[in-house]
Amino acid sequence: MVAAPSQDGSIKPRVTAIMHKIFCFYRWACTAWVAVVALLLNPICRAAIADQKGIGFSLEKASPGTDVPQVQTSLGMRPYANDLIFVAGIKQGFYKDVGLSITPAPYGRKVLPDQAIPLLVNKQVDFMALYPPDVIATMDSVKNIRFIALTDLFQGFAILARPGSNVKTVGQFMADGLGFNEAIKRTMSQLEGKGFVTAPVVDNRIFLETVFSLAGMKMDKDTKLVVTPDATALQLESGGKVDFASPTGAPFTAQLRFAGWISLVTPLDVLANMPAGPGSPTAALVGTPGVACDADWARQHAETVLRFTSVMFRIIEQEQKNSELMLRSMLDYVNSFAGTSLDISGLKLTIDALSPLSNFDFQKNYFDNQNSALYYRTAFDAAVKFNVDKGVLPKSQYDADDVIWASDVYHELLALKQAADDALQRVEGKSLSAENQALVEKAKQFHAWYDYLDAYRLLRAATQ
Repeated sequence: MVAAPSQDGSIKPRVTAIMHKIFCFYRWACTAWVAVVALLLNPICRAAIADQKGIGFSLEKASPGTDVPQVQTSLGMRPYANDLIFVAGIKQGFYKDVGLSITPAPYGRKVLPDQAIPLLVNKQVDFMALYPPDVIATMDSVKNIRFIALTDLFQGFAILARPGSNVKTVGQFMADGLGFNEAIKRTMSQLEGKGFVTAPVVDNRIFLETVFSLAGMKMDKDTKLVVTPDATALQLESGGKVDFASPTGAPFTAQLRFAGWISLVTPLDVLANMPAGPGSPTAALVGTPGVACDADWARQHAETVLRFTSVMFRIIEQEQKNSELMLRSMLDYVNSFAGTSLDISGLKLTIDALSPLSNFDFQKNYFDNQNSALYYRTAFDAAVKFNVDKGVLPKSQYDADDVIWASDVYHELLALKQAADDALQRVEGKSLSAENQALVEKAKQFHAWYDYLDAYRLLRAATQ
């Protein structure tokens, strides 16, 4: 079970019934800032690539031969811990194992949140760790960005109160006998006229708008709002300059939680007490971060996309099996880039509790289980509706596959895995030449690394 903030501010497992309703929350909202960014983007975004779905790969298109090509590919990451898991993969040599070299050396490109979409639009980076709702909000203007993978379930949003504050959480109000509607009003009323800080990015705005709206309040009118980057906000919070905070990055949430800040309300509190699923106002709180590419580039480099995604799954597997090694290898980089001072326990909280990673088997909840609260089309439709209702997107027909290609990539990997498994069964117990046996053994290694593409290629050669 995933851990989540409890009423007293500690990290404890929530009951199964709550976790059945939802596992993650959108780090997103739709503000005028998004629309302004979209207007400034390159006109090339309106190209006909919008009509194409998926990376255009199939088993028949797998490249011949047994050599793994050596490819340089660029990667951008924002100052969020769940973005920066790829640093651990670079340090462990996982990319080199499948022929990929990440540029710029040594650990990819540091990208500020407001730079991510323009860099992809202008084709200045191949892979970008990004959040789908940020792109969905711009899709009327941005036509070239596609998510080729989903990485984790972000659960890091909260409204936090200063340590020692004479405040009560929404859970405590409900424990006193209040219903949720009255409890959220009482909880949020504690912010009236008080200093409240959050970052100038869209990631947490839907959460904030939801809880302020449920209380009949306006964030910018009913609080002394300070909008500043998380790193600067951390200084205000540490210096006693504000009473309440809502960081957008999980490392900052974790650092404040460890410092004793009190979690008044989280998306989980809303989702646990309001109807969820398709058509529900809370459906837009469901979402996952991922990795995006330019659509043209992804179709032209489908095998690189598959290999990159295989490394992502290997990173996730190793983080879940040996978190100490993986997290320690990225800790200094996270603190340096994000401006935090987490220790290994803080980073473990950030990843395992606030941004739990989604392994290969778990991905079926996104792409195969249409009844899952995490199904990608349900989350996409809710995000579109929110944007249309806010006037950010015009009313029109929007298709999840115009933004999310991760389903196609996942199913191509599944097909490659099945083909490799079938080939392994065919050669089992057979006498092979030394050369072909070596190919089989190497294919098994690639298979264990989730590089089903090269496992299939080598087994195809060994069995022809």
